Amino acid sequence: MILLWKGPEFKPYSCASMDLTADWLKQNLVLVVGKGGVGKSTLAQAAAHALAARGKRTLLCRVLQMSEAEQVLRERARNLWEVTLNPTECFREYVAMKLRVKTLATFILGNRVMQYLGKAAPGVREMVLLGKFWHERTRYDHVVVDMPSTGYALTMLHTPFNFASLFPGGPIYHDAMAMIGTLSDPVQTAIVAVALAEEMPVQESLELAAKLRALMPKNVAWLVMNRLISSPEAVGLDFAANGSRPLHPALAALSHRLLRVRAQKEVLDGLAGLWRGHPPVLIPEIQRTAEAERVREIEALVRA
Repeated sequence: MILLWKGPEFKPYSCASMDLTADWLKQNLVLVVGKGGVGKSTLAQAAAHALAARGKRTLLCRVLQMSEAEQVLRERARNLWEVTLNPTECFREYVAMKLRVKTLATFILGNRVMQYLGKAAPGVREMVLLGKFWHERTRYDHVVVDMPSTGYALTMLHTPFNFASLFPGGPIYHDAMAMIGTLSDPVQTAIVAVALAEEMPVQESLELAAKLRALMPKNVAWLVMNRLISSPEAVGLDFAANGSRPLHPALAALSHRLLRVRAQKEVLDGLAGLWRGHPPVLIPEIQRTAEAERVREIEALVRA
């Protein structure tokens, strides 16, 4: 006996179908965080496209952990712009903005000591990257930030708190305090952790949420559970299977899929008692063309 399933399938998840009434899409600043491979960048891009499609001026910022990519603002669609941040360029912009005298800023930025400071001083890189998209939020209806991996993203979010304690006054202190005010305010900023229904990504998201609660108690993180397989309506199908009669490839694929469903359900059931705050947002797995054809083949076998 093998358990097969048939039942309602998820609608394709796209920018057109994204629920824009969700609270985490209402904020001016949306920070999307998660470990590699969970769909963080895809979700950030989908959110930005969805907001732009509704007529909202939207900026999609990509922040890479170790990158000196060219920082160029590109218009991707109507109401949608995209930029990959370069820490050196962000540092130049910050110095120029604070000095307000172009010739003086050019002179200082040409100094080798300042160039070294911008690249090597602890926290400067993270502070200017954070400050860049914090500043850009005043120019757009929404800024969606594709943050770096979870650990480095958390380091970035700690930076203004560190600078505020290091500098008792002055422009850096005031900027740090202003950033803290924005990041800590759930009306202005949504922090969205993306995970798969697997043990390691979920554990990392739980740890991230706990650390963010300690840092910014009023702004509780959101959790997006990505690539969920639809819950099956189990039905039975008898078939003979032994060493001389291997399982049909489609049935073998279905068996694997069913195991994934069970594993995901176990993770979600365990998460219910551990996640504090907003209810998790559930996003279905999108089937590629080949997968869709395989599902149709399986359905034909079930009906036969």
